[in-house]
Amino acid sequence: AGGFRSALRLERERLRRTGSGWWSPRNHILQAWVMTVVLFGGLMLVFGWEILPYLLLQAVIGAGLLETVNYIEHYGLLRERRPNGRYRRCTPRDSWNSDRLVTNIFLFHLQRHSDHHANPGRRYQTLRSSDEAPQLPAGYAAMVVLAVIPPLWRRVMDKRVLAHYDGDLSRINVAPHRRAAGATLPAGPGVAA
Repeated sequence: AGGFRSALRLERERLRRTGSGWWSPRNHILQAWVMTVVLFGGLMLVFGWEILPYLLLQAVIGAGLLETVNYIEHYGLLRERRPNGRYRRCTPRDSWNSDRLVTNIFLFHLQRHSDHHANPGRRYQTLRSSDEAPQLPAGYAAMVVLAVIPPLWRRVMDKRVLAHYDGDLSRINVAPHRRAAGATLPAGPGVAA
């Protein structure tokens, strides 16, 4: 829910900067929603209403996997802010990589997520690994399983987050209300962040 609210806010800001309103054809969120309605509508025309539960199930599974992978790729990492309050440019240190052969073959270099952030215009086929990027201890399939078991996830990942920032707790991404409550490490999946 927080990611969705953030996306809405960012899209509103982007549209405002370009002088476009929310109902503009330039609205990327509305474009995605319209594409989904057209795709689902077309499939229901071809296969009938009986396909709707399967479409909704795959949408829930897809959204769940997307959010889980996003969580895995960014867990505990915090981009530095400049003195003027703006974030510095993304570098490979700002997201987790997983240079595993199976992940590479099946997920089109998704595991080279750090290069995607540092060079967003680079095509997925040419994404590179970086020695600067923090490395996940396993491929995405294993990490997804770990992410849905919070105590196991935290046991595996919290020490890696600490090591990545040389033990400096102030550089770790923790929700402000959790930090105010004394938390020093990120919330695990299923924990109110």
